[in-house]
Amino acid sequence: MRKSLIAAVAVIVAALALPSIGQADPIQSITANLTPAKRDKKKFKPAQIYVEILTGPNSDDPTNPEQPPSAYNTKVNFPKNAKFDPKAVSKCKASEAELQNTTTDQAKDLCGNKSIVSKGSKVPTGPEHTTGTSAWVTVDLPGAGTTLGVPVVVTAFNGSQKDTLFLHSRADSVNNTSVLVGKLKTGKKAPKGYGSQLDVTIPPLLAGAISRFTTTVKSGKYVQARCKTKNEKWQAISSYDNHPKTTDDYTSKCKQKKSKKK
Repeated sequence: MRKSLIAAVAVIVAALALPSIGQADPIQSITANLTPAKRDKKKFKPAQIYVEILTGPNSDDPTNPEQPPSAYNTKVNFPKNAKFDPKAVSKCKASEAELQNTTTDQAKDLCGNKSIVSKGSKVPTGPEHTTGTSAWVTVDLPGAGTTLGVPVVVTAFNGSQKDTLFLHSRADSVNNTSVLVGKLKTGKKAPKGYGSQLDVTIPPLLAGAISRFTTTVKSGKYVQARCKTKNEKWQAISSYDNHPKTTDDYTSKCKQKKSKKK
């Protein structure tokens, strides 16, 4: 009996010492939701999407340990309860190249206001800013505990090409613009278990790396949702130049509206 107990304890200790298979890398996290939370079980109706992706310091990096790793691609997987319809919104009248080096107002003039699919685009008040559509870039400066925060105004446009999204990211404080291009994959092109995917290419930044990126897609014909399943699965997968690939999952919940009695 004593030998069996010792053997069992040894097995448990050994199991705890092994890394958990499929465990998310804590350096990046995703939080998201669809509103309104109470929706019809079958019919798709206009809805709003909010997505927040946070990325912590790349502490193992010998060069810039106090800023996040430099991502060059992020894939966001959306729940099956949501669906996109890019054809329902006007396309941006400008190309990605034409949006480079433009201010937010210039980009709006080039694309046309009817192609804007985001809301709440404004200068974030700090790295903890968690509403609307914006970003925060952190730059590791010489000296321990010394970083520079760069606020970024983000505006999402329905792209000029089929099933694309332009995330126009303007940092007035450093007079710099980056245009992130997302490719929308729906239906059978979406990963198994999800309704759609936004595959975003992130260009090299002037300095630093993105520590927070929030996007609010306004309610309308571009995004619609229902509550067929009460648990809604979200996922963010990012690839970096100086860090292993990360995956993080998040689950939001919705409520089903009661069917009207005939």
